[in-house]
Amino acid sequence: MSDSKPKGYAVELYFDQQMEDDFFTFRESLYKLGINPVLGLLGDRPHVSLAVFGDVEIDQVVKITSDFAPRFRQLPAQLDAFGAFPTASNVVYLLPVPSQPLLELHKQFHEQLQKENILSSHYYLPGQWVPHCTLEFELPDDQFNLTLQLCKKYFAPIRGTFSSVGVIAFRPINYLAEFPLQK
Repeated sequence: MSDSKPKGYAVELYFDQQMEDDFFTFRESLYKLGINPVLGLLGDRPHVSLAVFGDVEIDQVVKITSDFAPRFRQLPAQLDAFGAFPTASNVVYLLPVPSQPLLELHKQFHEQLQKENILSSHYYLPGQWVPHCTLEFELPDDQFNLTLQLCKKYFAPIRGTFSSVGVIAFRPINYLAEFPLQK
């Protein structure tokens, strides 16, 4: 095991088990149709990131998250569309319906971070956040284009529940903590 410092940390919303399984089934179908896994080789779980950090006091973030999660009920989750970010990383994602309860949970989490003087990456701040569930990333251009074509042809909405919130370190992915939302 490496003693190297993680590239960053994230707080992630996780789906119920059936929804996770449906996500993996869809992603595996893309691999069978010729997409070479990148994210799929990293041991990731499907999720929607609430906040992403570079260098941060991670024990403080875990404490905030553990205090925060029990205050919220599980939310309906609907991955109803797919898209891509216009960056060199060629990120293809599934887009959750940005329901009012999801946006409110996100906003309140950032209010808690702000009270503790913790700042997330600006991409994840309220008013700038594009909620998304990454399907694949760092794809060569031909694989990126093929992924979009295959999504257009085969993607069907995936529905379930946001059931827990977790904290990770990444590259490599290391799951640090997970806290259930109220049923």
